[in-house]
Amino acid sequence: MKANLFRVVSGTFLIAGTMIGAGMLGIPLVTGGSGFVPGIVMTTIVWFFMYCTGLLFLEVTLWMKDGSNVLSIAGRFFGKGGRLFSGGMFIFLYYCLMIAYFAAGSPLLAEAFSAIGFSVSGWQAFALFGALFGAIVAIGPRSIDRVNIIMSIAMIASWLMLIGSGSSEVEMPRLKETNWSIMVMAMPVLFSAFGFHNVIPSLCTYLKRDKKSLRLAVFWGSFLPLIVYIVWQWLIIGVVPQEIIEKTLSEGTPVTAAFSSVTGEEGFARLGRFFAFFAIVTSTLGVAFSMVDFLGDGLKIERRKGWKRIGLTFLTFVPPFILATLNPGVFTTALGVAGGFGEAFLNGLLPIGLLWVGKYSQKLKADLTWLENKGVLIFLILFGLSVMVLEIYHLTH
Repeated sequence: MKANLFRVVSGTFLIAGTMIGAGMLGIPLVTGGSGFVPGIVMTTIVWFFMYCTGLLFLEVTLWMKDGSNVLSIAGRFFGKGGRLFSGGMFIFLYYCLMIAYFAAGSPLLAEAFSAIGFSVSGWQAFALFGALFGAIVAIGPRSIDRVNIIMSIAMIASWLMLIGSGSSEVEMPRLKETNWSIMVMAMPVLFSAFGFHNVIPSLCTYLKRDKKSLRLAVFWGSFLPLIVYIVWQWLIIGVVPQEIIEKTLSEGTPVTAAFSSVTGEEGFARLGRFFAFFAIVTSTLGVAFSMVDFLGDGLKIERRKGWKRIGLTFLTFVPPFILATLNPGVFTTALGVAGGFGEAFLNGLLPIGLLWVGKYSQKLKADLTWLENKGVLIFLILFGLSVMVLEIYHLTH
């Protein structure tokens, strides 16, 4: 019993750790315009949608043999075309996220180097970011794991200190401002902060395919970030005037830049930069690690060591480096595109479609009560499509 509880708790933190990171730096920027209460409502709606599709994907994964990945699952239910399209969407999503991390992380790294007397700017800052973290990824999983643990602890500590230090600055009138009409525009970026479905196949193996334990881990693992995101919005929207939030959004920079600009104390500013940097690094390492393995699978490279791993790391880091260098203020836009297209398909429409084909075409047995109902699935499909439409609208206006 104790061993099983430990595994559920461990699985919960695996999911939460996958979700919490650089994505939360964009959340208050897109919810701040509508206000705190509409922001919470929209955040909760997106969480519930992603939780539901997480349960759907869990059910589908349990239909497969142990060790199956997303592409083999898509191949079984949608054929070769579905497998290839899903693979293309994965690459698209990973590159969008990496572009966002380059855009936000490079200036922060350059700032840190300038503080110790090394001046870097422009494309050099982006090259430095890519070279430093590309080297960690190229060395191998052990180096990624060690750096990631240190950075995750630092991220949590700096976030708690930021909340503790800034809570006295929260002003109630700012939390009461509302503009419900633009609430839905936050959905694409919110989608980018609630993606965890890619770890479900590994989680099934870790929790020995115990459905009850897996469902508990999916619920609490996704619910914990929801609470973190709500507290984060309370702080930012309560401290930062709306016009500064809008200015930061238009500049395409992380929200910590807005937070530090209104506190008037260098300690707050430094803490904000630390938190932003740690969050970006943990996300960068996680996505880059996944992408190296993904590209290795796609290119049928089995022994990903030495020059082969270095080559895969180049493929992971060079395209986003070039695109972020050409458009340094692309952070929020890249998150929106990642969420509005990549996450909306891979973590929204794909799990719904897989469950539909499995249950209603291949007549496999599902155990999801109301969630497997055709009407519910159609509603979820329409919701996922609406996020894509919103992102298209955002990009064209």
